[in-house]
Amino acid sequence: MKLGIIGDDFTGSSDIANNLKKSGMQVSMYAGIPTLLPSEIKKEPTDAAVIALKTRTIPIEEAISESLKALSWLKDCGCEQFIFKYCSTFDSTKKGNIGPVTDAIMEELNIDFTIACPSFPDAGRTVYFGHMFVNGKPLNESGMENHPLTPMTDHNLVRWLNYQTKNNVGLIDFQTISQGANSIKEKIQTLKTDGYKYAIVDTIKNDNFDIICNGVKDLPFLTGGSGIALGLPKIYKDRGLLSASNFEIPKNSSNAIILSGSCSVATINQINIYKENKPSLYVSPDEVINNEDLVEKVFSWIKDNETIAPLVYSSSDTKTVTEKQKQYGQEILANKIENFFELLSKKLVKDNFGTFISAGGETSGAVIKGLGVQELKIGEEISHGVPALWSPHSNGNKPISVTLKSGNFGQTDFFERALKIFS
Repeated sequence: MKLGIIGDDFTGSSDIANNLKKSGMQVSMYAGIPTLLPSEIKKEPTDAAVIALKTRTIPIEEAISESLKALSWLKDCGCEQFIFKYCSTFDSTKKGNIGPVTDAIMEELNIDFTIACPSFPDAGRTVYFGHMFVNGKPLNESGMENHPLTPMTDHNLVRWLNYQTKNNVGLIDFQTISQGANSIKEKIQTLKTDGYKYAIVDTIKNDNFDIICNGVKDLPFLTGGSGIALGLPKIYKDRGLLSASNFEIPKNSSNAIILSGSCSVATINQINIYKENKPSLYVSPDEVINNEDLVEKVFSWIKDNETIAPLVYSSSDTKTVTEKQKQYGQEILANKIENFFELLSKKLVKDNFGTFISAGGETSGAVIKGLGVQELKIGEEISHGVPALWSPHSNGNKPISVTLKSGNFGQTDFFERALKIFS
């Protein structure tokens, strides 16, 4: 194992694992800090390991602590290059957590420079002269300004990251990238000489990643979104560092469930499409807060529809979310919703459910925790940034198939597509 990735949420971690996989690497993803011994991992033909944490919105000191534990485990597994993976829309507040976690990892690795390359053009996320756009709209006009936990109110990422870190943030712009990898290397040296320790990196199209990765391939630590993973596998292959084996995702005939907590526009549309022909159940914030028997009630409804892939969702429009956050408290409501999905998943996996499709980063973290799986292998891509996953170490050898979708990802018929992958 040569490459180690620390992800700040579950859907984003599966996103970067997917890009590494489809670009030629064999990838394993771990739910939280692994308890598996590094000696066990070294026996497997794995090129890269992704540790999926849940650190995007937790207190800064906790995020740093968890990230450093993940780094230590990856180092013990023999990794020599590392990536801190965050959302392609740079989801964070003015205080963090991207900057503080990056600072801590740089100090632990004793390095003096890294890049921040969050964009993913295939998913509509681009950066031009340091400014982020989502499907052509400035980040702070794309809907991300209304995010309930990390509202992005500025599309100048150089400025945004400067708020979060004690180090100076520069820019490697598109003009530099267009001149090739050597131009990037020269720019990095200039930035370091001028006292910069970070550089936001422009990316207009996916082809840019080959140039960017060749320009930064000797840096031991990179940060960014999942797009950065598109250019790295080619470099590892050229160096003769990739394994010859290939993971195959097994078919799964067990019952399937779709669980959604994402309130993104894309997910709301996907829900509306799916429930036209399939059973669906909306779980309201009021029920989550006040109904102590909610899990049992929902489980009973699921059992009545267990063979036809029912959908359970707490996803609501922005107005409803804002009103209920004010009524109950943002953190209290978020924790209650996550706890609901965790307990429901735990109950379902003990029953006869083995296929779980989850929408939303926080929801996916809760689902994985409820399933109790630790390692996930990366399989076929369902949509840009969303792979099919399966657990090779499930309890009782029961096959567990998983899909973890970031809120804004996927086609309108994504849920149907995901179900077909495993059937």
